[in-house]
Amino acid sequence: MEARRRAWWIDAGLLSLASVLLQGVDVEYSAHFFDHVVSNASLLHAEAGLLLAAALLGRDRRVLATAFLANFLYWTWRVLRQGNEDLFFLGVAALIALLHWRWMVACAHWAGGPFGSRQRLLVSGMGRYVLVCLLLYPLGSATLGAVLITVVEGLSATVANVFVQQFLAKHVGVGALTLPLLLLWSDERLRQVRWHRWTAAAAWACIGLLVAGLLEDMQVPGLRALVVLVYDYRALVGALLGVAMLLWRVEYSMPVLLLVHLVLLHGLTDQAQRAVVPVEMLRLLMHLAECNFMALILAMLFMLNRERRQRYHHVRAMCRHDASTGLDNAHALREAWRNAPASPPVLGFLLLDQVERVLGSYGWRAQMLLLREAGRTMAPLARPYHLGGGQFVLLPRGPGEADGGAAALEEVLRRLQAYVFRWQGAQLRMTPYLGLAHPDRLGAQALDECLANACDAALTARREGERSPLPYATASQGGSAPEARRHRLAAAAEALACVHAGRVELHVQPIVRIDGGPADAGFQGEVLCRLRTAEGCLLAPAEFIADLEESGHASELDIAVIECLFDWLRAHPQALPGIARLGINLSGKSLASASFRARFAELLRHPPLPHRALCFELTETAVITGQESALRLFQELRAHGCRLALDDFGSGVQNFERLKQMPVDSLKIDGQFVRNLQTQPSDLEIVRAAVAVARAHGLSTVAEYVESASLVEHLRALGVQWGQGYHLGRPGPIEAWLLPDEALALSS
Repeated sequence: MEARRRAWWIDAGLLSLASVLLQGVDVEYSAHFFDHVVSNASLLHAEAGLLLAAALLGRDRRVLATAFLANFLYWTWRVLRQGNEDLFFLGVAALIALLHWRWMVACAHWAGGPFGSRQRLLVSGMGRYVLVCLLLYPLGSATLGAVLITVVEGLSATVANVFVQQFLAKHVGVGALTLPLLLLWSDERLRQVRWHRWTAAAAWACIGLLVAGLLEDMQVPGLRALVVLVYDYRALVGALLGVAMLLWRVEYSMPVLLLVHLVLLHGLTDQAQRAVVPVEMLRLLMHLAECNFMALILAMLFMLNRERRQRYHHVRAMCRHDASTGLDNAHALREAWRNAPASPPVLGFLLLDQVERVLGSYGWRAQMLLLREAGRTMAPLARPYHLGGGQFVLLPRGPGEADGGAAALEEVLRRLQAYVFRWQGAQLRMTPYLGLAHPDRLGAQALDECLANACDAALTARREGERSPLPYATASQGGSAPEARRHRLAAAAEALACVHAGRVELHVQPIVRIDGGPADAGFQGEVLCRLRTAEGCLLAPAEFIADLEESGHASELDIAVIECLFDWLRAHPQALPGIARLGINLSGKSLASASFRARFAELLRHPPLPHRALCFELTETAVITGQESALRLFQELRAHGCRLALDDFGSGVQNFERLKQMPVDSLKIDGQFVRNLQTQPSDLEIVRAAVAVARAHGLSTVAEYVESASLVEHLRALGVQWGQGYHLGRPGPIEAWLLPDEALALSS
């Protein structure tokens, strides 16, 4: 019934044959309408239900038109056999048949058709279906039948009787056949298997015609009693059919519903035989409406269950696929892992580097297309699962040896390396890194362990620039163990919690003039940070600085230290006159943070100390890597009148020429060179070169890690002006250095 242009005549022929055969299916009854006895009339026009279903399904009007023509010719042949050769009557009947065809096409359109693979009848559209197909179409058809009788015989009681008979027969025919046939023929699962629909329809058509013939004759012993029993217990039969609607497939549930409806109609004919007064006629109509309503409700129950299943499968598919790229996601990975008969030989973790830069440079559509094409590139050799961003988990296709799976994933890596992504005239190459892990068992915990190991190997490959797949065993030899990584992650989280909770404690270490030159009156030193854990343990900088910088939270620590220092100074104004200079460290990660710069500028508007007493220290490595940000910050600080120092000088000696651009006041020579300069000639030369560079630029020098008197003399001989280290003063709480009298009183 779905229109197929190249074979429309096949559908037309089969539909014509079926509709002609259904004209022989009668549910005879006798009743009194308008003081007129109706005998041997049919309560069911099954061909009307079939043709309306075809109109709702078919996109080619030639199919329905051919079926109507075949039905009219068959009806004409029957009329001629009865001896009626009135050409005027046959001409009017032909016109009525043409109008009937157009009326059915119009009703099918009003009901929402044509239905098929692209558009399906839903429960939400049943209101329109009931109004048009079960009421409007039968009314129009009955009206056309009454017009035909009126033209031939004139107005009489016969016209009213014909109208009622036609309306009931069309209504019952549509209620019994149209919706079940519509649901059966538009089922997507049946459409996917060739000839499955035709086989099911042909089998049930033969069974239906056989049952209809048996019910019409009622010659089988006990058949009438069975019909009466089914009719009397129709409520129970309806409940059982409801269960069938929920459990059975459409090729079983709809034909059974149709056959039971046919049995109920034959049971209803006994009620019609006794309908001789208006009250009994009303009861007949109520029973008829009850049967049709029950069939309609059961069909809608099937539709509700079908839509529920479709929504379930749709949601399940959405859960298993990334909504943007359409690739399998982590949920699909866990499901595949859970259903796998054995553990895969190898698991790969793929990182597509700089995918976020594609998003920032070309937009979201470009990034999604890049990920889709990457998935298509990997699909022939492995099953890719997209975890987000540029992260994929790869499982080899099919069981096999570990070497074969690793070779397949290595080929995936080579294809991605050779792939060129084209977007808006630009040609971009992906930079993939692949880590491998070899699972030895199934289970959720095993999957998590394999993912962690493969991810660690991929990160190691990216860090080392490894272009080949890197097995986890190889990556772990040169790196830290998973326990150490987890410890660092936990330490960073604990340090960040201390910062957010305000458990920041300040220590200071003095900076002393060692060359005998003049020094400003008052304390000069560097502010150092300690963190107090919830358990009361004190964390030294070496335990959290690197982890906070790696996790991107160093700017929060810098702001917390400055806020804590300013709050302490405001709370202890008596310490302010004794302070000449306080050095405060800034992380290189803070330079790129807009929120840090905004908060930092706000704090510097009203500091508790004069700006000239504040010296901000930035490492040489941070200045080199973020030159523009560092230069802008240094210029802003210099505009406020703050002092500036370049910390850990010497680790980037190849960039001495950049000092001309940096408005710093002093160089702090890296302690790793100062500590051993008395025994390591190379360290001595680096320190001597740093002093020479500082003199050339008019900067003062500060040596770190000064731990002995002999080292002080050696540094003085080299021309170093200031020193900082355990020999000159150990770090201590800020109160001990800036409020020495109060600290001494408290200790006593």
